[in-house]
Amino acid sequence: MPLDSHPKLTTLIEKCIKGSRRAHNELYKTAFPYAMSIAMRFGKDRDQSLEIVNMAFHKIFLHLKNYDVELSFKSWIRKIVVHSAIDHFQENRRFFASVVLLSDYEQFPEPTDDNVLEKFDAEQILFHIQSLPPAYRMVFSLFAIEGYSHKEIAEKLEISEGTSKSNYFKARSRLMEALTRSNSSVPKAVNA
Repeated sequence: MPLDSHPKLTTLIEKCIKGSRRAHNELYKTAFPYAMSIAMRFGKDRDQSLEIVNMAFHKIFLHLKNYDVELSFKSWIRKIVVHSAIDHFQENRRFFASVVLLSDYEQFPEPTDDNVLEKFDAEQILFHIQSLPPAYRMVFSLFAIEGYSHKEIAEKLEISEGTSKSNYFKARSRLMEALTRSNSSVPKAVNA
């Protein structure tokens, strides 16, 4: 069943609102892969991403009665998963390894090659995004993937706009460096 507005989805949501455990289970199974694909960009690994997804599903089931069936269910879930990732980051900020959060963004030049990510497959990019420090990963994912502005990120993460820009630049630089290293370490095929 697709996660877009669909008669079967509407019926399933209605059953969930009425408290049907079977409907909750079916909705979870249907939406889990999509939710997990979003959370994987924010978590450092599958376990942390699963924490984010579980937090998101708690919110989804709690607020399902507020969902407007005229809107895209997929977009609604995406928004909840992203907000759950932000909440997870905020709740666990003190446990993450500390990263120097630079606020002098002006010292960093803008990267010149915006199309460099197109040279790599999604799994390579995801692997290297997950290896970024938590603050860098969060800002990079919110800005580059989710389309938040640095002002919005600063408000949501309670940091300055300059810190958001700095973290994005550092994350992008580290990501490009890691991708370049991993690409150059792959042995080239030898023509026979």
